[in-house]
Amino acid sequence: MRVSSRSRPGFALAIALAAIVIIGAVITGMFFASTQEYRISRNTAMQARALTAAEYGMNLVTTKAQWNTTWNTSVNGLLATLPYQTGDGGVDTVRVTKLSDGLFAITSTGRVGPATGAQARHRVGALVTLAVPQLQMLGALTTRGQAKIGGSSFLDGNDEAVAGWDCPPPGAGLAGLALPDSSSGNLSTPGCNNLDCVTGTPKISQTPVAAKDSTYFNFGPGLSWSDLTAMAGQTISSGTTLSGVGPSVSGGVCNTAVSSNWGDALHNNPSTVPCQSYFPIIYAQGNLHLTGGQGQGILLVEGDLTVTGGFQFFGPVIVKGSLNTSGTGGHFNGGVMAANVDLEQNTLLGNAVIHYSSCALNKALAGAATPMFTSGRSWTELY
Repeated sequence: MRVSSRSRPGFALAIALAAIVIIGAVITGMFFASTQEYRISRNTAMQARALTAAEYGMNLVTTKAQWNTTWNTSVNGLLATLPYQTGDGGVDTVRVTKLSDGLFAITSTGRVGPATGAQARHRVGALVTLAVPQLQMLGALTTRGQAKIGGSSFLDGNDEAVAGWDCPPPGAGLAGLALPDSSSGNLSTPGCNNLDCVTGTPKISQTPVAAKDSTYFNFGPGLSWSDLTAMAGQTISSGTTLSGVGPSVSGGVCNTAVSSNWGDALHNNPSTVPCQSYFPIIYAQGNLHLTGGQGQGILLVEGDLTVTGGFQFFGPVIVKGSLNTSGTGGHFNGGVMAANVDLEQNTLLGNAVIHYSSCALNKALAGAATPMFTSGRSWTELY
């Protein structure tokens, strides 16, 4: 039998080509999938970094160290736009807006990635309120030691507004003088017939609360004397005599680096307007002598406070030792608390005047307040 030598078509080439196409498609698909997986992972990581940057700025601006206490008493509206940088090269921008007294809206926008290339942005917002120090002000003057009131001095427990300040209507008054024991051995009023140098509701309040340490050294949950002194914006060495305390402005900005700058309470000089919203905590590390000048805020004295020369202060004054005024004395608007740790005698002679003012107290305490996130859902993602 003869075998035909005629060639017959085969399938090898077609199968090979189809296999090449299929393998190429599989490789292309795998490459595409891996690229997409890489991009998704990269974008997820960058979004996480952007969120971290946003939270970093949000948490940083609300710390005691970074919070600007002048915001507490500023007018409503946008107060600041602050840039921050994270350790991994991220950039964050925080905007602080005051909505009303004691309430702020904060937005924080975190950005990561090079100027050219993949980038990510994340935005968060929060509502922040103020943790305001609390005082047990029992009278225009509260003391647990002896008190001597004479000359033309005057204690006024009726609530008074402060001239030139944006004060609400006056509220209920306090006693002119509050102390644990008002017997003749503890209260001396030479030249003050029938207590005509004291007014209030009542004039004299005898209360055991005036004898408690907590009245003078506790300022609300978790806030003690040491906490408040640690927050001081001005620290004065023991034994210092300051003359002519007053506001200081440099380049149109309140110069808080000057130790004698305690804000602008009188509002009588257009050039010192930037210091009107400056309510510092002033901490004297021992005895302090003030003669002349004016200030506002919270004055904390570790020792005795002596005032001469018509010095004026607006806000709470808390003295661990005794308060002594003479000559033209001093004028206090807000309230004075003298703890008398050694039960010394407080002496108010000359024309010293202490007026109770809830407006001066609230403004000064708000100026020293620290931020805290509102209860409930204060934080939200804004994208």
